[in-house]
Amino acid sequence: QSLRGVVDRARESSLGTLYNRATLVNIKHERRYWVQLVIEYGTLGHCHQPGSFVGFCPSEAHEETSLIFPCLRLPSYSFTPLLTTFEDDAPDHEFYESRRISPTAPDTALLIPCYRAASVLGRTLEAAVKIFPPSHIFVIANGDALSPIDHTEEVCRPYGVNHIWSPVGSKIIALFVGCYAAKRFRYALLIDDDCILPPNFPVVVSRLSDTVRCIGYTIKAVAADSLPGTYCQQAQDLEYKLAGLQRTFAGRIGSATFPHGAISLWERSFLRETLQDHPGFSISEDWFLGNSCRRLGGRIQMCSSVFVETHAPPSFLFAAGKRRGGFGETTVFKQRFMRWNFFLVNGLRYNVIYLVKSWKLGVYEIGTKLFVLQEVSPLCLPFELPHQLYETVLAIIAPFVLPISLIVRPRFCIVLIMATFALYFLNVVIFNEVHLRLKQERVSLKVILLYYMPYKTMIAIINVGSNYWSLYKYARYFAKRRPKLTEDHKAVGLVLKLEESAQNRGPGSTGLGRNLTVRSVGV
Repeated sequence: QSLRGVVDRARESSLGTLYNRATLVNIKHERRYWVQLVIEYGTLGHCHQPGSFVGFCPSEAHEETSLIFPCLRLPSYSFTPLLTTFEDDAPDHEFYESRRISPTAPDTALLIPCYRAASVLGRTLEAAVKIFPPSHIFVIANGDALSPIDHTEEVCRPYGVNHIWSPVGSKIIALFVGCYAAKRFRYALLIDDDCILPPNFPVVVSRLSDTVRCIGYTIKAVAADSLPGTYCQQAQDLEYKLAGLQRTFAGRIGSATFPHGAISLWERSFLRETLQDHPGFSISEDWFLGNSCRRLGGRIQMCSSVFVETHAPPSFLFAAGKRRGGFGETTVFKQRFMRWNFFLVNGLRYNVIYLVKSWKLGVYEIGTKLFVLQEVSPLCLPFELPHQLYETVLAIIAPFVLPISLIVRPRFCIVLIMATFALYFLNVVIFNEVHLRLKQERVSLKVILLYYMPYKTMIAIINVGSNYWSLYKYARYFAKRRPKLTEDHKAVGLVLKLEESAQNRGPGSTGLGRNLTVRSVGV
């Protein structure tokens, strides 16, 4: 059957209507070439020369106030989460066997979007099939090619899981396709291709409700062999766990701003609504999923009874001759500078809109907006938690405020900087020696004393630099309009083909089979 026939029959369905509309939107989104040039070079303006963003430079006459203001927030915003604790460890298999109950949810699909993941996917599937039946697992490999670009399908075959090839290189589109592929399931667990689910992993679907629509999980950073790894990987491990406690606290008083992109649990129908609301950006998809979830009235809470392993870059700046599989980067610098921080400045607009217009969380909205408004980052020095409005603004003005303060009142500025370092170091030590000790997840004290604080200082410098680099890159990136997923004719075309392939398997079919290659439908 020709693809044209597929399109003709689908036009009568809602998906067909959506595809037609997406095709028209795609044509509308094609800006003329001269308009792209005007946006690119008009936005940059003097950025190549004197700099059109010099207007960000604050005229701070009272530099003491400008520095004291963020530092006074340090005790409340960084130490308050230490008042909460992680959950008790999840029960092991003996607990469930003695009570003759199943530790997993029978109506939950596991979605694993992946890219060039053949080298890392085996261990992920080996752990996954111990918790989920193979028919519940969907591996959505993707890349900008009509045929698979590696042997991920061969890796999947021994485990009997569903494999889908999506010829559009985008993680968010892969999730969009996977959400429709798993339409017979009520819940969906999303994990990265390098996440290793522990044997006692709890699928906590009972926590999802009409108000709590997403559950994130605390994660830990490990080397490829599940060992602690290098000092750099152990520093990231401490960073991830500290962010996990922060999100756990936020979820209890309001809502976490977003679940970690490595793993999250959703009600599938609400996930579909969230994906349809998603702006469609292929970078920082987890942040925008969280933003859409909150705007649609869904709280995000955390399950902290387990730490799910995820791979972390082994070095900070250089990794000669190495290449990681999956979506990961080879160094922390590339990970943060090129991907994680790209939409921080652009996120200001989304955060401001959320603060003003979104009030669907009821009494939990107040606590949520506090975390959206001011995530802790005292002048973007060695402190980094999920980036939101206050932190991004500080990162933008830091190159101006700090030098001016050092020139005008050097002693006062240095004292505040050293006090900030001391308070943050105390925060990390308390977290490691109290919270992580209770979970038997402590990081070596040697790593904290010798490596962690310089590491966070470098991260702060990267955060500041990446904001300005992203401002520079925005001009070219936004010269072309970016359609939402429901307006992207490629994404909707993939779902149409998926639906058609499932229908061709007959009315008695309950799934996709074990392998399916999805090709986009032409315009």
